[in-house]
Amino acid sequence: MRVLFIQPESTMHERMGLMYLSSNLKAKNHEVHMILADGYGPEGLIEEVERFQPDIVGYSVMTSELETVLAINSVLKSSKYSFLSVFGGPHPTFATDEMIQRDGVDALCVGEGDLAFPDFCDRVERGEEFWKTSNFVVNYEGKVFKNPIGPLVENLDDLLFPDREIMYKADPGLRENGRKMFFGSRGCPYLCTYCFNAEYNKMTKDQGDIMRHRSPENLIEEVLQVKEHYPLNTVWVDDDTFLIKPKGWIAKFCELLKVKVGLPFDINIRPDLVKDEVISDMKEGGLNSIWMGVECGDEEIAGRVLKRHTPNTRIYRAADVLRKHKVKFVTQNMMGLPVEQSFKTDLKTLDFNIALGPTYAWSSILYPFPGTEVYRYALEHGYLETKEVPILQTTRVSTSLKFSSKEEARRVENLHKLFGIIVNFPFLRKYCEVLCELPLTRVYGVFYYLWYGYSLKIKLDSFVSIRKEATGFIGVFFRMLRKT
Repeated sequence: MRVLFIQPESTMHERMGLMYLSSNLKAKNHEVHMILADGYGPEGLIEEVERFQPDIVGYSVMTSELETVLAINSVLKSSKYSFLSVFGGPHPTFATDEMIQRDGVDALCVGEGDLAFPDFCDRVERGEEFWKTSNFVVNYEGKVFKNPIGPLVENLDDLLFPDREIMYKADPGLRENGRKMFFGSRGCPYLCTYCFNAEYNKMTKDQGDIMRHRSPENLIEEVLQVKEHYPLNTVWVDDDTFLIKPKGWIAKFCELLKVKVGLPFDINIRPDLVKDEVISDMKEGGLNSIWMGVECGDEEIAGRVLKRHTPNTRIYRAADVLRKHKVKFVTQNMMGLPVEQSFKTDLKTLDFNIALGPTYAWSSILYPFPGTEVYRYALEHGYLETKEVPILQTTRVSTSLKFSSKEEARRVENLHKLFGIIVNFPFLRKYCEVLCELPLTRVYGVFYYLWYGYSLKIKLDSFVSIRKEATGFIGVFFRMLRKT
């Protein structure tokens, strides 16, 4: 079978799901190709499809990409060439009933596709009943077939390493980026209302353990392969919560990374899991930076609306431990919560971050993704006008919630853009309310992305080659500015 993956763009992030799928498909002798649609016009996309002649065109879809991906698929379906369109990723997993009714959508892969998608392709190739494949919802001859979700992948070491070459051929700029993504585990046991994990755990109940881990040896083997073939200066282990690992796992990983790889690593954590001795050991093993979820500085709202129940005192202690061991850390925060005085709540988060003193204070505007608990909360409390959430291309531009006034929404959106800068330059705090009143959201947006890029590639990381990497990041900067 010939399988073509199409993504709108990469924004300098590896699409790990598609890369894992590509490895598994190639192991079964299917031919796989990937393109980024951002580099083609409608005619160019059709020409690419006719050149490759795919049997299946696959899309991995985040909610923010939905309308763009559907438009791409519509263009291709209007051509003379015939293929099966398959959509996977977060949005098809949590909005299956709505998505399978969309024009041009032939099938949805729900949840993990490592084994299910190759099985689907095998069935198509053999002329078998592909519409009855586990993990798939298929529109076949006018009838919708909803199949049960199969078991989760139990032993992650059994999976082939992700196919990076297919991603880097599609986006050569991404190849040159020295900070590359890896996963050491899958799953998260927490119940954060804005995240998909809580709902996904319900969907996959009785299908296997929520938390599954690769062995340190297996992960290090992948890192070594990447180091051998591509530019690499930072190992980014993007597990949801790195500190949830079996006993001895972290120590072994740090030992192997230090001895065999000799490169620094970045991780994500929850502040309530930070322990002095663990951070000390990881620093010795090469820990460079930590991304730590803070979300909201108002404890009551954080617990009630977001189900983030970590006391602020515990977050302070985590920050103290990180500073003690000279670990750079990023706080992750949410602006524009569905509460009565959202701007005042955001100001509390701002002041809390100033007190924490992170290397970089990252923020996004809360987006009530369909299927999440915070979506239901916003709908029930009148912060969404209809059940259809306006689909935004990014959570870094504007809010989709209904606030008391347009001025309140503007204040929230402006503070989001200025948040990281004010945290790093606290003398600006006294001017904050005045700055947020001004109709300068687009101007502040330029500052936001410039500060984000500077913090990511100068304060937190370093370039392998400024000449080779700069082009990719400049391109991302202008693409993000175009989003609305």
